[in-house]
Amino acid sequence: MPRGTFIVIEGTDGSGKGTQFELLAKRLRSDGHDVVTFDFPQYDQPSSYFVQQYLNGNYGTAADIGPYTGSLFYALDRFEAAQSIREAIDSGKVVLANRFTGSNMAHQGTKFHNAEERRGYFIWLDNLEFQMLNIPRPDRSVVLRVPAEIAQTLIEKKAKRIYTDKSKDILEADLEHQRLAVQVFDDMCQLFPKDFVRIDCTRNNELLSIETISEMLHTSIKPLLPPPSTTDASSIQSKPSNPYLTKEGSTYTVTPAGTSFLKAAITSTTDNVYAFNSTLSPLTIAAAMARLSRRGDDMRITILDEFATAHGKDEKLLQRVITAYGDDSVQQLVGQHFVVEGASNLLTKKLEWGRLASYLEQSTRYIFFDQKNADGKYKYYTPDYLPAHLVAEYNRVMNEIFDKYSEMVHKATDYVRGNSAVPKEEQDIAWIGATRAQACDAVRPVLPVATQATVGIYASGQALENLIMNLMSDDLPEARETGKKILEHARQTIPTFLERADKPERGGATIAYRAQTRKNMKQLTNDLLPQGHAHAGQAVTLSSFWPKNELDLVPDMLYEHSDLPLETLREKLSQLPITRKYDIFSTYIGERLNRRHKPGRALEKAHYSWDLVCDYGIFRDLQRHRIVDDLQWQLLTPRYGYEIPKLIEDAGLTDLFEECFDLSLQLFSKIQSEGYEYEAQYATLLGHKMRWKVTYNAREAFHLHELRTSPQGHPGYRKLVLDMHEKLSEVHPMIGDAMKFVNQGEDEELTRLAAERYTQFKLNELS
Repeated sequence: MPRGTFIVIEGTDGSGKGTQFELLAKRLRSDGHDVVTFDFPQYDQPSSYFVQQYLNGNYGTAADIGPYTGSLFYALDRFEAAQSIREAIDSGKVVLANRFTGSNMAHQGTKFHNAEERRGYFIWLDNLEFQMLNIPRPDRSVVLRVPAEIAQTLIEKKAKRIYTDKSKDILEADLEHQRLAVQVFDDMCQLFPKDFVRIDCTRNNELLSIETISEMLHTSIKPLLPPPSTTDASSIQSKPSNPYLTKEGSTYTVTPAGTSFLKAAITSTTDNVYAFNSTLSPLTIAAAMARLSRRGDDMRITILDEFATAHGKDEKLLQRVITAYGDDSVQQLVGQHFVVEGASNLLTKKLEWGRLASYLEQSTRYIFFDQKNADGKYKYYTPDYLPAHLVAEYNRVMNEIFDKYSEMVHKATDYVRGNSAVPKEEQDIAWIGATRAQACDAVRPVLPVATQATVGIYASGQALENLIMNLMSDDLPEARETGKKILEHARQTIPTFLERADKPERGGATIAYRAQTRKNMKQLTNDLLPQGHAHAGQAVTLSSFWPKNELDLVPDMLYEHSDLPLETLREKLSQLPITRKYDIFSTYIGERLNRRHKPGRALEKAHYSWDLVCDYGIFRDLQRHRIVDDLQWQLLTPRYGYEIPKLIEDAGLTDLFEECFDLSLQLFSKIQSEGYEYEAQYATLLGHKMRWKVTYNAREAFHLHELRTSPQGHPGYRKLVLDMHEKLSEVHPMIGDAMKFVNQGEDEELTRLAAERYTQFKLNELS
């Protein structure tokens, strides 16, 4: 017989333990589990005599009774039930307890003013109960966290207790004690994360619904439950296809059940920035992140529509979603996730600036940005702090550009499909997606940089802190406001890692340093250099590279396989015939059968610095490659011009296309002339050219050049990266030749050979 499970519900007085205890027991029984319940202290048993006397104040105040003496009263009551608990666990049952040793630790722990002394008490109590008295240790103690002030209002509503003749016992009546107990429970959850798991029962200082807390509690303990012993057919009820959403046309409405689900899953149901709680599994979150890049809805709608009804039930579905829609970024998005809704395309690049975090955003290749929201507004950001007349003009021009975009994207789609050579019977879902992408690629240059998108972020505490400080020191108000919101919501999920983010002497000083340094450099640049814009110049300039001779890398290629210092290797290899050096170089590159076979890290020593001019849409795609040593871009401007895609000309949409750029230039000039240099960037279009620079090593070049020149890529960045590869090959021909998958798609024969090589490798390993 499988072992049962011992679950305890803990929390301060008034936290709703009794209610949740009853609901959980009822739900587990309806799911077919054999449930045994215990309520501590056991006021109906003689073993609770000393507890009742203590709580009634017959021994004096709580301060009069030391923590060790008070703990003995409760421990002996649990000792009386120990054998019954043990037998139930051994027979495969689910044992639920309302309070246990954790309550002792929290309430008696308030009597210690020194954290080290309190931890010494925790160790003493653990030895007393689980070693000396041999009381069963719970598998999980779930702490329902409710601030003392809110809990006190719930205590007032309690019925009269049998163990005291007062309206409140001595602990319930002491609000300061309740506050301290909350703090000690928090301390316990941090010190003993395997034993105590915290559930925050409030959001924005308001108590969550009983149903929401119940769902969070069940989700927390579900992985620990043994298999159900019976199936109660009466508990199986038919449910609507999706109880969380209703849909009318293309508009979704969240139901009360959907709101409750979201309250348990994320930190805000309304804010543009929110974080995921522990309710959803990492796999579910990763699947939802993968999905957002191909779906234009608010992420919360996507979660309710595609994942809420499958939550905890269909793991294979989630894996399929990740496989179908995810890219390399999704594989990194397992951990602390954040979402920023409604970020302008100016903000998205600032959010994705850091090297050590992972990002995913809605794609302009697969989503039409032609829908208006409930307020009749397209998806664009408005800096509404601008003067009223400027905001009015800004919105008018944006609406006109989006109107033209909407007309063009549908006409371009019809044109592509109408001129497709694919037979009617083969025009499947893949064909629909491909033709849609082709039209979106051609028309996306007219989307303003103000266009809003959803950005999914995964970051460690350190990377997140750096992102927050970078945003809060930025010149753009949208960035600063978003940085504050990320910090606010991150502190609801990982507060320990962000304690210093805005402290004046730590994060605050860093924010001030960055902002002031940027301001000083801007002023210095304005003093030294003439204002105005230079001619765009060449699209691709290889401004510097190292080494001058790529064969200088040969000693580094041998280094890890040798036991000699690098300088000795250089001396020995300096006399080597050049043909032998070629052989070493070629051997190090190896026989590459696909673009994922990247040579070793010796190539990271070679570097290339590029000065580039391309449209913002192309920069938007290439900026995702973050394993670089230098990435900087200049303020966006319409003055470097734009190009008209051939498909736009072929579809007869040139006039509409050019009208968008004329409108953009007029709005940009007006905003800039009134002194809003940074805000003027919102008026530029994704098709406007910009200047930026990047430095990366040769190993990253294998990844970037081969991936971004594949036939299925965007024609704009394919052309730019092919030009970069040609210039790299002129200075380092052997490295250039080794990138054999530049401008190539997947080769079935090479894929077969790669599989055979792995099979042979495994056979050799076994032998």
